[in-house]
Amino acid sequence: MSAASESGRAGSRQVPDYSDPSYWRGTIKMSLSKFFVLSVLHRKPMHGYEVVQAVEKSTHGCCSPSEGTVYPVLNEFEAGGYLSSTTQVVQGRSRKVYELTDKGRGAFQVAVDAWLEATECIVASKLATETSSK
Repeated sequence: MSAASESGRAGSRQVPDYSDPSYWRGTIKMSLSKFFVLSVLHRKPMHGYEVVQAVEKSTHGCCSPSEGTVYPVLNEFEAGGYLSSTTQVVQGRSRKVYELTDKGRGAFQVAVDAWLEATECIVASKLATETSSK
C-alpha cells in the first residue's frame, strides 16, 4: 500500500508533535495523576478537593489535576475496592472523605515499584545517550 493511501486512511486522526515538550509533559501528568492520588491518600484520608490540592502541593505543581480529573479517579478506585468513603461534615458542609483500603495500600506499593522501574530505565537511557554522544 502506498504512503498516500495509508495517510488517506488515517487522515481524520492527527499525529501528535512528538518533538513538543508539552506533549510529553501532558502524557506524563495524565499517567501520574492516578499514582499521586494514591500517594496523597496513603498519607491520610481526604475529601476530593483536598486531594486536588495535596497532589498539586506534593508535586510542586508538576502534576495539578483538576477536580474533573480527580473525582472520576476516586470513583474508579472506590468501585474497585481500593478506597472506602464516609460522609463527614467539614466546615458545615457534607463531604465524602476517601481512605485507602488495604487493597489500595497494596496497589500503591505496586505502583511505586513500577514507577521506580520505569524511572531507572529512563535514567539508564539518558546516561547511554550521553556516553554515546561523546
